[in-house]
Amino acid sequence: MEISQYLEAVRANAALMVDAARRAGAGAPVPTCPEWTVADLASHQGRVFRWMSAMVETNSSEFIHPKTVGEAPDGADPIDWLAGGAARALDVLGKADPESPVWNWFDRGPGPARFWHRRMAHEVSIHRADAEAAAGLAEPTPVGPAELASDGVDEYLHFLPLRAGQESFPELAGSWHFHTTDVPGEWVVVLGDGGVTVTREHAKADLAVRGAASDLELFLYNRRGDGGLEVFGDPARLAAWRDRIRF
Repeated sequence: MEISQYLEAVRANAALMVDAARRAGAGAPVPTCPEWTVADLASHQGRVFRWMSAMVETNSSEFIHPKTVGEAPDGADPIDWLAGGAARALDVLGKADPESPVWNWFDRGPGPARFWHRRMAHEVSIHRADAEAAAGLAEPTPVGPAELASDGVDEYLHFLPLRAGQESFPELAGSWHFHTTDVPGEWVVVLGDGGVTVTREHAKADLAVRGAASDLELFLYNRRGDGGLEVFGDPARLAAWRDRIRF
């Protein structure tokens, strides 16, 4: 995807998130993040925006701890703080050279800054869905356009091998095929003793899941159920994936 598309996704979803958070109110619980209120959600996203901005603006080649960016000042409206963080993030990302090296966890060191354009687009899309759940929406607004949602599935699945270095998923051993039906996108994930491998291909697997890109991304992130998805194989294994792999 183009950098301009990621920036537009950050802009649009941040605005939707702020609007939903205001409708819900700072003290409302967040059903998709059971331990959080909207104030916690807004503070988290506001801090992530500022943390990312600090690294990208300085072209940091080293990890900067999120605690260094601080919290919302005492008495500040956390939703206002979220909106301010979004504005700063858009300014920093809009000025950044996408090819400048900046630390990120996928490269385990410096990598092209475009990583953060992409990551922020998906980060705020998912947390926007959280704010909408807090505001009482039965189903989140679809992640759009579909190309963005498919890109989000791709990013999510390619993070799994990194997680496998920290935790294992023996109960999910086997092959998994994920397929977006409204835009091109197919992935095969194999979990086993050797870790996790992810390839972009069409292939037979122990379990296959097909559906619209937005439905698939929001399902993988545990922001919606499997309604509307086609499942080929044991549905209990898909439920086990959803219970075991949370992001």
